[in-house]
Amino acid sequence: MKQLLITLLLTMIVYGGWMESLGDLAKTYTNSYPPTLNKEQSALTQTLEIGVQKAISTLGKKGGFYKNPLVKIPLPKSLQPVATTLKKVGFGKYVDELELAMNRAAEEAVPKTASILFNTIKNIKPQEVKDLIFTNKKDAITQYFKTHAHKRLAQKIAPIIQKYMQKEQVNSYYQTLMRYYNQYAPNLSQNSYINAALGAFGIQTPQIKEQDLTSYITNRTLEGLYTMIAKQEAAIRTNPMARTTKLLKEVFGAK
Repeated sequence: MKQLLITLLLTMIVYGGWMESLGDLAKTYTNSYPPTLNKEQSALTQTLEIGVQKAISTLGKKGGFYKNPLVKIPLPKSLQPVATTLKKVGFGKYVDELELAMNRAAEEAVPKTASILFNTIKNIKPQEVKDLIFTNKKDAITQYFKTHAHKRLAQKIAPIIQKYMQKEQVNSYYQTLMRYYNQYAPNLSQNSYINAALGAFGIQTPQIKEQDLTSYITNRTLEGLYTMIAKQEAAIRTNPMARTTKLLKEVFGAK
């Protein structure tokens, strides 16, 4: 069991490039597991470890969010009229730059979730184990993370996202985008033909309120993380080829 966790953590180090912090994490969590676990507990722990490792190594690198259609973070819905308007008047590059920066912030932040996720794994109660394994829900384990770790995860990564946004001047992209929108949207709305065309597609040109981008990116980052963990969990539950250890084959194959 301990050897498995060490292997997974070393893999995460190679993928994520955050050797020092995960090296310390490996020592802490490897030494904190109980000396003996029953079969179901060990299988559940392996499932979570594999899912976390896969999710973080996939998302926590350049393009991990931006180039993945499953988790790519779009502009908030409230800013979609802004994006549509600016693209029509030749300022689409500001929209693209803002969207890219938002996804880069998520890629920067997601590796920092590891300590909380592994701590959550360690603290699952024995009586909860069988319920999580022997269920018809393909994402039961992922939902456990949402229930028991979401708040701490959000508190962990929000400052990282905010710091990245400040460093990369993400808010300047946002302010530029809003400035051009407020400059050109009234002209579009005053043109009855353009306004009618936009309206046919459900597009309006309202005055857009300030958007809390840090909270939005934080929530979408965690949604992406859950999506990737759930994908791995579902594979282990339904696809024998995804059960990469003898224990996973034995426990999940017996369901």
